[in-house]
Amino acid sequence: MKRTYILLFFVFLLIAILLGGYVWFKSKESSSVKVSFDSDNPDLLINTPNKIILIYENNGILTKDEIDNERFMHTSVYDKRTKKLLAPTYSPEHHFAGITEFSNGQVKYKKVKDFGPMNVVSYNGYLFMDSSLSLINSEGIPITKLGLYDLRTNKFIKEFTVNGIVQSMIKVGNKVYFPALCENSKSNIYRFDLDTWELDKVLKMDQPHVPNQILFYKDMMIGLSNEEAAGASSNKNKLYYIKNGEIYKQLKLKQGTKDMAILDNKIIILYQPSGRKSFIEAFKIEGGQEAEKVKLADNPTNITAWNQNLVVIDQSKKIYIYNTEFQKTNELELSIDSKVLNITKAN
Repeated sequence: MKRTYILLFFVFLLIAILLGGYVWFKSKESSSVKVSFDSDNPDLLINTPNKIILIYENNGILTKDEIDNERFMHTSVYDKRTKKLLAPTYSPEHHFAGITEFSNGQVKYKKVKDFGPMNVVSYNGYLFMDSSLSLINSEGIPITKLGLYDLRTNKFIKEFTVNGIVQSMIKVGNKVYFPALCENSKSNIYRFDLDTWELDKVLKMDQPHVPNQILFYKDMMIGLSNEEAAGASSNKNKLYYIKNGEIYKQLKLKQGTKDMAILDNKIIILYQPSGRKSFIEAFKIEGGQEAEKVKLADNPTNITAWNQNLVVIDQSKKIYIYNTEFQKTNELELSIDSKVLNITKAN
């Protein structure tokens, strides 16, 4: 009898430990945890695997704040309406897929069922995002699930799928543009209206391949297919010029393209060739298109355009700001030891 009581005691103890662990784990996902930062109106957001760096510009002076990541966040956005810093989050080790929300010095983890958020843009209290979950339709074609998510109700108000794998997203005014690469010559660039919730294709005809990054110059779309693009190597290291629903010109670039930015009337290309130092080239969008190598940083790793400035991060993890004449106007030590995954314009 005594042995039975001892056995029951250990069984109840094990159950209590498991229940306590489950409650703790759920509280880590849903409850608020105090963090030290101020997310009020940052200008740039820089994501690394273990931090989000918030950059502020005030009267020409750059300052920074930072948040430690508990979970992997490839990118982050700032929603001006709700004054929340938001990051799509997928962390297999914690079995969490959803939105991480930073607001009022707190962090909250909000699960999004059957959805692994990847790319995201914010708009008037909504998030438009795609899912990283692998899906295939009845014809065996890969598809991507997308949705418009209401931050006030924490629910999707619009969901749909497109053929192919979404490569990236860019918001222009009240519209989101995203290229989706698909086999069987069904690739296209899509446009979603955030006010009317209408979805349409930018290209009049589906294509064998589309760029994995897109930007705008006046009424023209410019796309880059870089080294990280899916598909055959012959389709990489190219610029696409798109107007009136058609690809009217393609320009072959050097090997090792990683990123691009548009500053004034120039396209800025960041190259990271294998086994060599990275470098930046610039050339005019209109007129002669001879590339000009510009020395902006030693071994640059990331670029983006921001408020008629070019933002460059180099291997030493220092951020530089250049004007349209490529004159340096500011710099700041980031003091991070991780790879920079993404730079997002918050304002």
